[in-house]
Amino acid sequence: MAPLPSDPEGADSLVMVGAKWEIERPEFDGYLPDLLKLIERCDFVALDFEFAGVGRDPKRGHVPMNRKPSLAERYQEQRASAESYRIMQMGICPVKWDSKGSRGPIYDARPFNFFVAPHVQRNLCSYDRACLYSARAIDFHLKNGFDFNRLYMRGCLYLGHQEEAHIQGLKRQRDEDDVTIIDPKPEDEPMLDEVRADIVAWIKAREDDPCKFLNIDRPEGYNGYQRRLIRQFIRREYPEYIGIWYDNHLQVVPFNEDREKNVAKKKEEDFQKALKAQRGVRLLIDKIMELKKPIVGHNLFTDLIYMHHMFIGELPEDINDFRTFLQQNFSLIIDTKFLAINDDPNKSGASSSLPELTLKFSNQYYPDIRDFPVMKELPHVAGYDAWCTARCFVKLASRMYIAGSRNPPPPMETAPCLDARKEEILLALTTRPPIAGHGKIIDTEIDDKAKVQIPARSSNFWKVFGNRLCVNGTIEGEFTL
Repeated sequence: MAPLPSDPEGADSLVMVGAKWEIERPEFDGYLPDLLKLIERCDFVALDFEFAGVGRDPKRGHVPMNRKPSLAERYQEQRASAESYRIMQMGICPVKWDSKGSRGPIYDARPFNFFVAPHVQRNLCSYDRACLYSARAIDFHLKNGFDFNRLYMRGCLYLGHQEEAHIQGLKRQRDEDDVTIIDPKPEDEPMLDEVRADIVAWIKAREDDPCKFLNIDRPEGYNGYQRRLIRQFIRREYPEYIGIWYDNHLQVVPFNEDREKNVAKKKEEDFQKALKAQRGVRLLIDKIMELKKPIVGHNLFTDLIYMHHMFIGELPEDINDFRTFLQQNFSLIIDTKFLAINDDPNKSGASSSLPELTLKFSNQYYPDIRDFPVMKELPHVAGYDAWCTARCFVKLASRMYIAGSRNPPPPMETAPCLDARKEEILLALTTRPPIAGHGKIIDTEIDDKAKVQIPARSSNFWKVFGNRLCVNGTIEGEFTL
């Protein structure tokens, strides 16, 4: 993962003037251009999510307790879970190698945390969402200080690609319905007769007192079908007038072509503005996918499933189709848990949880990485965990590359689409250097420790350790891309 070239101004660091690490809904649009620029300039992005629930839907059944599930069965369980629950918090941490840092060469890390609210803007064709929460997840998050008020009051918006296409379809249907004539039913005639009588009386009264408008209402109000029927009735029988609906009443005014064009233009502008604002944090995921930035996560098989359902749309039924999606949209996916379980050649039970790894690498100074912006631990806060993942990654990958590690066994999956990938892994394994001794990075054997970096993107190291995700508790044990 070779460092990116310096930008035209020669700056290697990730600069975001006045940045805060927690971004809320009112300020998101203002920060968005800088956030996208950080993703453009970084070497990789660490991701972390917090969920409203994870696990089986009790109505869908589950794998018997007397055996491990297969990877395909685990995918179906997590797919069902992602369809039921949602991401409540998203952490991203763009990271870039800075060869000219103020305290020496350093990985410049910029973590950000976003509460992700389920809200939908009102003028998006009445589109709505259902929100489901696991009681166990709520209890877990409350114990870890999760602020649900902040989630709903100030959380950033989002809109999946499939949701956006659905809303666009609703708008097209609404526009078509608006010009499609519907014939009134016999039971509608008394209501139309009342409207006709009011309009005729108003037009006659205008001869003596040119009132500019007529308001029509009734105590029981009008439903959507009646509103559409009355508006079309006026357009058909009184073409020189037009009906404008407000919350509780209809206003009849003389038709004005310029005004109607402006109204239609304003309506379209408001819709597009709401749609743009609703996309929210999905735009960050879009940018990562557009540029095919390497992504790093810890135990991220589940994260990728939820990310697809939340920001892309319905998940493929077959795990191999999900695999194809990831292969097509990401250049390199790195699971720090997979790295960790193959890290220490002298131990069979290597530490692999994120808190364990964070503590484990607290004494390994090189490669250096920018400190977290708040001087306290914030476990299970997505932005903090994304930074911890990035920190563990640069330390772990560098140490494994220089000092050596266990060689992971070939993937156990038997899908034909993996035959070429297995051959690539086996060939790359033959080029792995001998284990040089753990702890070499913090020993004196390296003359210039400040130059210690993660392996270049072209290294065979990533053919062995990249695009392989740990999936504990399954027969295969990993998901290979």
